[in-house]
Amino acid sequence: MTTSNSSDAGFTGLEAAIVLIAFVVVAAVFAYVVLGAGIFFSEASRSTVHRGIQEAGSSLTVTGSVYGVSNSPEMITSIIIPVSLTPGSDPIDITTVSVRLVGSAHREIIDRNEPLIDVAPGKGYWSVQERLNADSDHLLETGEQYILNISPDGRADCKPYRTFAVEIKPAGRPALRVERTVPGSITPITRLD
Repeated sequence: MTTSNSSDAGFTGLEAAIVLIAFVVVAAVFAYVVLGAGIFFSEASRSTVHRGIQEAGSSLTVTGSVYGVSNSPEMITSIIIPVSLTPGSDPIDITTVSVRLVGSAHREIIDRNEPLIDVAPGKGYWSVQERLNADSDHLLETGEQYILNISPDGRADCKPYRTFAVEIKPAGRPALRVERTVPGSITPITRLD
């Protein structure tokens, strides 16, 4: 009869269970660390994306239809653009906003009309024609809407079938670019799509 030495003996059931439990615990800890790191980096990526969107996107948005006002069927004389803040944006001091008209025929900086609020601007100027849900200050705040009236001086790009863009830029923030094409038929109030 042969006797077996304890060093030659195979694993017993209890030893195998201990080794199996050790592998499961190590795998669980490793999975926890990997998932935790993944979630951390995913949150960091998401916050970076949100910051990028805030920096790249304009603080303003068009909140309705854009109209052209005209006293002749040959060209648009004023452009009416309703604007408000994008969600999460800080208030904008409307006196710091600059406006530019860009078209194929020319580029034009449109000056701010004085007084700025509740008036129709002269040729080559822009103003806030109307304020909705707004208080008496010059800050465009959450829930408020300003109706901008932009009256370009050179109107070569405001004729039928021409495309132009109005760039509305608050100081220190990205510009809102509103691009429209003048339809073939101009009426006193023309919707610009």
